[in-house]
Amino acid sequence: MKAVCVLAGVPVMQEMADTMVAAAKLMGADEVVSGDWLAEDENFATLAKAVEDNQHELGDKEGRLDSFAIPEILKNNLDADVLFVAFCPVSAKLMDQMPNLKAICACRGGIENVDIAAATKRGVIVVNAAGRNANAVSDFTVGMMLACVRNIAQSNYNIRNGEYSAPLANADNMPDMEGKVVGLVGYGHIGGLVAKKLSGFDVKVITYDPYIPTEALAGTGVEKVEKDELFKTADIISVHARLTPDNVHMIGAAEIALMKPTAYFVNTARAGLVDYDALKEHRIAAAALDVHEEEPLPADTKWLDLDNVVLTGHLGGVTADAQRKSPIIAAKKAIQYKETGNKRLLMNPAVAE
Repeated sequence: MKAVCVLAGVPVMQEMADTMVAAAKLMGADEVVSGDWLAEDENFATLAKAVEDNQHELGDKEGRLDSFAIPEILKNNLDADVLFVAFCPVSAKLMDQMPNLKAICACRGGIENVDIAAATKRGVIVVNAAGRNANAVSDFTVGMMLACVRNIAQSNYNIRNGEYSAPLANADNMPDMEGKVVGLVGYGHIGGLVAKKLSGFDVKVITYDPYIPTEALAGTGVEKVEKDELFKTADIISVHARLTPDNVHMIGAAEIALMKPTAYFVNTARAGLVDYDALKEHRIAAAALDVHEEEPLPADTKWLDLDNVVLTGHLGGVTADAQRKSPIIAAKKAIQYKETGNKRLLMNPAVAE
């Protein structure tokens, strides 16, 4: 069996290099070829975002993933049985040229870079590494809460710019965490870890998640509430839902208007879940945003005009540990599916029908 491992020539991806090969061998590959989708990191952020949006970097929405050029590493190894990818687009056009392809292992939580319908039609299973960075994102989320509530980021910025005692946006009401209500929008793996890690702060955690049954929260100390109640009640709101076509801008002006003026808003999930314009009115204490509608942020972004917003560059899931784990998680899913036939392990369960 032949496997091709496709990374990108960027530092954040190199942590996967050895474990991609190890994962391929774990699946039984006796020939493993490794190479890059992109040779340099200059355009990685732009191209990765375009892949996430299923459109070409030049805005060709009609071609979707097919509009991306097939990288040389794949052109030269079209006889592969298994494909390991991170952000590299896997289109119908590519799959048409890989007659032996049986499995695609997406070494990340999302699968936007894979044409799922095309894979299913061709009998190719698709697995991902869901949960690979759950610890990383949940750690980062708690850090963003503290950075925002206690002005850690703002104070660091002020000092570095020669303003040791510069005024802070929430100076009149800088709170402790103890006794506050934290509202989690979405209670999947990451949301559950955030709740667990917040337990030592003596906060009350509530969640809005229409997909999780109330009984699933038994013993967690987390209370399930409706969306409006969460936005009215919470002192800190943190977003952990997965972005789907049905929940774009599920948080908009109406929800933000319900928030206390002393409340804080944190988003380490997806920018598309939130109508960010509603956050620019300065009506809440502060916000901390790791994900943005345009990445990287343009130089003239309006966010830089707001003194109550902490900005980071989509770093929530980016740790060396999370990168290293990803290929093994995906490979184990493929192996387990082969051994058990459990379709729930696949991102395209219809392929087994």
